[in-house]
Amino acid sequence: MKNIKEFYILGLPIETEIGECHFLKVKEYPDYFMDLQVMSLTKDHLINKYSEINKDGTLTEFIKEISKRELFELAVSIPELQESYFRLFTKVFGNEEFISEITAENFNFYRKLIMDMNFVKEEKINPNPEIQRAIERSKRVKAADSEPMEFVDVVSSVAVGSGLSFQHLNDYTIFQLYMTFYRIAQIKNFETTTLFSTVSDKVKIDNWSKHIDLYAEEKHFISQDEFKKDTGSLFNE
Repeated sequence: MKNIKEFYILGLPIETEIGECHFLKVKEYPDYFMDLQVMSLTKDHLINKYSEINKDGTLTEFIKEISKRELFELAVSIPELQESYFRLFTKVFGNEEFISEITAENFNFYRKLIMDMNFVKEEKINPNPEIQRAIERSKRVKAADSEPMEFVDVVSSVAVGSGLSFQHLNDYTIFQLYMTFYRIAQIKNFETTTLFSTVSDKVKIDNWSKHIDLYAEEKHFISQDEFKKDTGSLFNE
């Protein structure tokens, strides 16, 4: 199957220049979810993470060296990253032989492909540390105002909403699981708004089959005034 996101729902392997790339299934997720999280890290993430633990300054030179490198170089040289990438590439392509086909030129393509196929989003980091901290505060506020949702909640919701057994869901791909979850949520929203529309003509009814973009980025917009308000004390000292 060609790499067309519209057809990801079918769960068929994607044809690439180095072989077929397979979707991870729900039952395989526990073995690879940490590797997927590692794969989602950008160079900026790594710099931030190492900077946070660099309390005594012993990692300063290492961090400077990381900043000069491309992500591919880090993925093949930092043991923790190397292990995760090796496990994932070996799994989705079927064997270790394909590892030698991953190069600096095609690394970003295959990294993004695997992330997209398994509904893993790359979180953006603002290069300005002060703005990034403000964004993090915005995320914490939004998280506090919303109900937390874990993997177990998604699986159980799909099981109840679809009537499928957990054994059946184990053979879903991760992409199919999340698409089904959001489709069920859309149907429930349609049913609720349809009901309320009988008592109010101001209720907007969204079609139960409307397009769902799993890759839409969540916005954490912070206006200039909000940023100044949050960080003003830093510049006034």
